[in-house]
Amino acid sequence: MSHAKETPSREFLLHLSLLLGWLVPIPFIDALLPIIIWQTTKKQSPNIEPHARNAINWLISSTIYGLVLTLTLVGTILLPALLGLRLVFPVIAAIQASQGKIWQYPLTIDFLGVKPEKQLRRAAIAFLPLVVIPLAALLGSLTWWHNRTNWIASLAPTTGTVVQVLEKVDDYDNTVYKPVIKYEVPEKESYEFSPDIWSESLIYRKGESVDLLYSPTDPADAIINEWFEKWFFVTAALVISSIILGFAIIPSIFCFILSRLA
Repeated sequence: MSHAKETPSREFLLHLSLLLGWLVPIPFIDALLPIIIWQTTKKQSPNIEPHARNAINWLISSTIYGLVLTLTLVGTILLPALLGLRLVFPVIAAIQASQGKIWQYPLTIDFLGVKPEKQLRRAAIAFLPLVVIPLAALLGSLTWWHNRTNWIASLAPTTGTVVQVLEKVDDYDNTVYKPVIKYEVPEKESYEFSPDIWSESLIYRKGESVDLLYSPTDPADAIINEWFEKWFFVTAALVISSIILGFAIIPSIFCFILSRLA
């Protein structure tokens, strides 16, 4: 009586999981899913370990190659080839796994080989320079927030009147608007100012009263007293730099976690 050969589906899926980042817009899912498959199935499928090590070694190696190529002018020409290999290699490995074979990814550094903990920690340290620029951006955003908080606290309130609504057509053929606001300050002459940002909506109309904040030391320096004008750009800078910093530090954390599992 013949028995059909059991298909090593876990190994097959582990290799294909490296391609999931191309299909699912979840950051680093192609790095996390192979580890999850490996760690949750290694007791039931002892043979999955060499497949997982090969796949993760390739993932780390190709990421390092990508960073090096990105930082070099000539290397950027080779980036499409590297992306092609990141598509092709997991498919070849999955096909080989479906036939019960272990395929060694070419061009791979064996981070999970001899003394994997030491090599992975070195890789984690090597990834740390990725955080330098977003960390500097975050510190700059925090400084900007601190300075703006102090500046807004020094402003005095007043009320202005919209004396004109400017209108133009932007580069996308949309009509955009912004008000010209006239205001007076105690014992000073009247001033006019207009926000820097144009709006596609007609928010302010001629003759409308608008709450303002102005600088007592420089009355011509004023802003509209609303959250968007006061905090939008500095808040956006903080949020974006924090998100980029979080993404930049993930490769190092990823390697540190692997060093504990290796």
